[in-house]
This record gives sequence, C-alpha cells and structure tokens, in this order.
Amino acid sequence: MPTTVIGTIETPKIAQKLIDELTKAGFKSRDVQILKGDQDDLVAEIVELGFGKSDASGYAKAVHNGKTVVAAAVAEDKVAKAAAIFERYEAAEDEEAADLTEETTLTEVREELSVGKSKGMTGGVRATTSVSEQPVEKTVTLREEQVEVERQPTERKLKPEEAEVAFAGKTVEMLGTTEEVEVAKEAYVTEEVTLNKRIEERQEKVQDTVRHTDVEVEKIRPGTAKKH
Repeated sequence: MPTTVIGTIETPKIAQKLIDELTKAGFKSRDVQILKGDQDDLVAEIVELGFGKSDASGYAKAVHNGKTVVAAAVAEDKVAKAAAIFERYEAAEDEEAADLTEETTLTEVREELSVGKSKGMTGGVRATTSVSEQPVEKTVTLREEQVEVERQPTERKLKPEEAEVAFAGKTVEMLGTTEEVEVAKEAYVTEEVTLNKRIEERQEKVQDTVRHTDVEVEKIRPGTAKKH
C-alpha cells in the first residue's frame, strides 16, 4: 500500500522545483499533488491520506498562512528517498535555493493503519420453477336415454267427459338425452418455497505493523564532523 509523504514549502516556485526533482528521481507525476482548498476541506483530504486530524490541521493552517503543501504517494521502499528530497526543499527560504548547506530539516514520518471491509460472494441458492406433464386417466360413467314407443291394445269404454277430452286433440313430446364428457383443470398450491438471508456477524482481529521515524540529535565536537 502506498505511503503518503507531505512537505510544507515556502513558495509555489520552490514547490514546482520539488515536483520536478521528484519526477526526475523516478516518481510518477500523477502521484504528486499540491493540496489546495479551504481549511476544512484540506483537513478532511489529508486525513483521508492517512494522517491524524492534528497533523492535518497543521498542514491546512500552513496553507492558510501562504505556504504550499505538496503530497506524494510513494511505495514503501522509496519513502526514505522521497523524504530526503522533501527535506531539502522544505528548508529552502528563497525561490532560488536548491542545495542547502547551512540548514537541513529532517521530518518524522508516521504510518497509520487503516482497516476497511469489502463484500465477497460465499455461495447461495438458486430456485427455478419448471413445468412437467404426466398422463392422468379417469373412468367416467355416461348415461344415455332413448325414447321408446310401446303400444298396447285395450278395450275400455270412455265416459262422456273422457271422450270429449280424448277427441280434443293432444300433442306430447319426449326427448332422449345423452351425457358427454367435459374436462376442466384447476390449479392448487402444494408447497411454498421462500428464499431469505440469515445474517451472522463475526469479529476478526487485524494485526500489522506501522512505522515511525524518530530524529535523534547529538552534539559532536569540532573536528569529528564528516563532510559529504
């Protein structure tokens, strides 16, 4: 994970020289930026880069006071190299300064651990409905009626009133019937399948190491200092 190195530069011109040297040293220009904006926005942006709110407030205040704050995202194995370049330009007090011999500033760099969460798929259930057919056979009894005519000879004397009715004329109809098969289908629910999620939470400890540089100062006696 890239580490962000931040430096406070006196002027925009010196800041541009710093960016140019970082680029020449192999750092990508897209990873280097000059932080701008109002104080609250700057504090939020610097905190997102991995710094504490106190440090972020200090850099935002420097911008408010006319300083130029430069941030560079560098690989962990190149932090020392980037910090050394920043140190030279942080110590510059005029726009023409490049190599500092009278004053050198060392910075303490601190890493902070940021732990986030991401979702991953663990498998699941797919439910699909399908239609199948099977033959069904049922036996139905059908009834059919037919009209039959039966004549039976008889000799019975009619009473006058019966004869009057009999000679009045009469029509009688009787129809035969037959039953036919009628088929209808009805749907019934036999089972319901419901999909839902059961949420379980677990705690997981994250262990890692963060680095912090300390600047130690010791006095040296004349004649023992080394020149580079």
